[in-house]
Amino acid sequence: MVDLAGLKIFVTVVDKGSFTEAAKELHLTQPAITYKIKNLEEDLNLTLLRRSKTGVSLTPAGEILYGYARKIMGLYHDLTRELEEYARGLRDVISIGACPMIAEFLLPRVLEAFREEFPKVEVEVKVSYFPPILEGLLSGNFDVGLLEIKASHKEIFVEEVWQEPFLLVIPPNRHPRELSLRDLQGERVFIREEAVGMKAILEDYLREKGLRLKDFDVVSVSGSTEAIKEMVKGGMGVTFLPKGVVAGELQKGELREAKLTEGLPLLRCYLASRKRNAPPKVAKFVKFVKAFSLS
Repeated sequence: MVDLAGLKIFVTVVDKGSFTEAAKELHLTQPAITYKIKNLEEDLNLTLLRRSKTGVSLTPAGEILYGYARKIMGLYHDLTRELEEYARGLRDVISIGACPMIAEFLLPRVLEAFREEFPKVEVEVKVSYFPPILEGLLSGNFDVGLLEIKASHKEIFVEEVWQEPFLLVIPPNRHPRELSLRDLQGERVFIREEAVGMKAILEDYLREKGLRLKDFDVVSVSGSTEAIKEMVKGGMGVTFLPKGVVAGELQKGELREAKLTEGLPLLRCYLASRKRNAPPKVAKFVKFVKAFSLS
């Protein structure tokens, strides 16, 4: 009966050209190699190799077996690799619950890099808000949560993984080097209507400065961030956006950045996962996220 071990030895003998070199390659004794080849020939009732002082060569039957043996060994290699990847969590589906701003502004860059390193991992992202994401983590519907605010639950482990400052984005024909919050009270400030977290971040930021969101002419825009960019380009007002979202427009001069005297608010991302031992797929993603740099 032909077995994989025998085929591997046969292929190695042919590739190395001698029993001695094959024994060195496989870390076996030469008698063990000879015994395996003899058994293989007896099982098939065929002569597979011609022995000579200069080495070995294939018989016609040996050439047929060698062609198929190479294919079989290649398939076996692929099989073992895929099984190892599965055991290490590299072939699986990761379910992520992400808050809107994280999903729109930060997560695309992270997933692009993650998929380059682990192309066989499937990632499912559902955009939601803090309470449903927390419930999804507890129920097992989500493997990982990416939050805009820090959660607190006895069964959930939460840590801050990224920070990205919001830039004060102004029209391209404006040239102030620096503005103050008092200056902004005379400006129309656009924010995404759906970005509930953005409002909360601005409210907390302004509260620290002794101000309130209602002190400003805030206009909530329904739709995409691109719509807000276009309105700012047209000189209709200003906005706060993470650096990564407007980097291209800033470089082209389509939008400008102004410094804020009181400093800029931060978009923080918190990674949330269940405290019990995570499966390999989740551990792999969590490790990647912690090491990933947005800059």
